[in-house]
Amino acid sequence: MQVKIFCDAFKESGLGHLRRCEKLLVYLKKIGIKSSIHTYKQQKDCLSFLNNIGSTDFIITDSYQLVSKDFYTFRKKAKALMVIEDSEHKEGFYPKHTSIINGTLGAKNYYKNLSQDYFYYLGAEFLPISFDFCYKRSIVSQVEHVLITLGGSKQDILKDIVEILENKNVILHVISQDIIKEVKNIHYYNHLSLLEFSHLMKSCDVAISAGGMTLYELVLSQTPSLILPIATNQLAQSLEFEKLGAFKITSLETLERDFENLIPLKERKRQVDIFKTLNFGEHLERALKEFLER
Repeated sequence: MQVKIFCDAFKESGLGHLRRCEKLLVYLKKIGIKSSIHTYKQQKDCLSFLNNIGSTDFIITDSYQLVSKDFYTFRKKAKALMVIEDSEHKEGFYPKHTSIINGTLGAKNYYKNLSQDYFYYLGAEFLPISFDFCYKRSIVSQVEHVLITLGGSKQDILKDIVEILENKNVILHVISQDIIKEVKNIHYYNHLSLLEFSHLMKSCDVAISAGGMTLYELVLSQTPSLILPIATNQLAQSLEFEKLGAFKITSLETLERDFENLIPLKERKRQVDIFKTLNFGEHLERALKEFLER
């Protein structure tokens, strides 16, 4: 028995799919299952992956590039199929008996046509998390270090954020493929491992983040933050966090004001108190065991 994971990992896809699957490997290793990640960077990668699927393999996908026929092809060759998705697909998009995981906060609220043909695991209790981010932190009285992370893409928006915050008497730690502006209070990082990213997050007092999977790591690490969604598929998740009072959604137009409102110690403590009530990933191991028994 082997689990083979296929996920997007090219420049425009950002880092979210790959990071999510790296976390999944840890869960699979914990239950004693051999597993590997195969990345999609161009179309030939899909064909190469397909040729390596055996009849005893379990397949997990985390990709926006795959189309419906790809899933049917994978399912014909493999023992079972699980897909990780961020929004509901119409019935028939996946083959029957596919296991569907959506670890988005409040995912159950957005699935309107549940089918008996699939096995659903919906909600943040099925989210793969990295335990490197699970730590308690002391809340400093004055904000000095600010993390800015948009998932490895959207350089134009990063530039705008830097220009808004560079004169706020703070040190900016920017996840960026390029150096946007060479200023002594701005540090740039690229190609960080999960462990390196967790260390960087721990060293920062607050964060500005896109609305992707990093939000869950910010909660786990108890880092007060603002959300700046950069894609339409991030909006529902961002709204769920805002509804709980965990984060506030901002925009380039309101970022300066929202940042000033985040700085006070009282507001940061309020966010952290909410973070402590949230439990992520607590039922994922059970979901994987059920998948592997099919």
